[in-house]
Amino acid sequence: MNALSHTPKAALLLAALLATAGVQVRAGVLYGIEFQNYNGRSGFAASSALDVARDGYLGAYCRNGVDADQRMLVYPFDLREDHAIVAVQVWGNDASASNDLSLQLIEACQPFLGGGIPQRTILASTSTSGAAGGFSTMLTTSLAGARSSECAYFLEASFAVPGAACASTDLRLIRVRLTSFDPDVIFRSDFSQWGH
Repeated sequence: MNALSHTPKAALLLAALLATAGVQVRAGVLYGIEFQNYNGRSGFAASSALDVARDGYLGAYCRNGVDADQRMLVYPFDLREDHAIVAVQVWGNDASASNDLSLQLIEACQPFLGGGIPQRTILASTSTSGAAGGFSTMLTTSLAGARSSECAYFLEASFAVPGAACASTDLRLIRVRLTSFDPDVIFRSDFSQWGH
């Protein structure tokens, strides 16, 4: 056999390898999805008077009685510039007949190196109204790209309206997950292994 008899096979093999490499590069877009998980106790109290307790695991609930303070936990998200928010998923337990867990995904913006009051925008909101027992709810938004240099992104979880008594262990927030998408995935493809 001479070298020319192997040329068509080599060309076919090279074409197959290039086609496969093209598929791997396109599949690299999947690596742009990122998850950030928070347990219920990792939220920050919106008021110093908020009495938050643990449910024995990582869930959080409010123990306040009737007073004027807010009954809210805030979950700040660490979003990179231009990342898109795909969804925020919240798990918990609502066995309360009187209170619901109200959830709001907030964008609070202030011009870069500028003064003034931050402008709050509610990107998505939902409530556990009608949920009996364990629940999972999702907040979605059409935010194409975070402006992290000017804006803060966070979830507000209210256990009761100010002035109302909390439902104690009947209303618990167990877990929060932020799913974001990085539109620039060039360095997340299979080529990254060649840099090491």
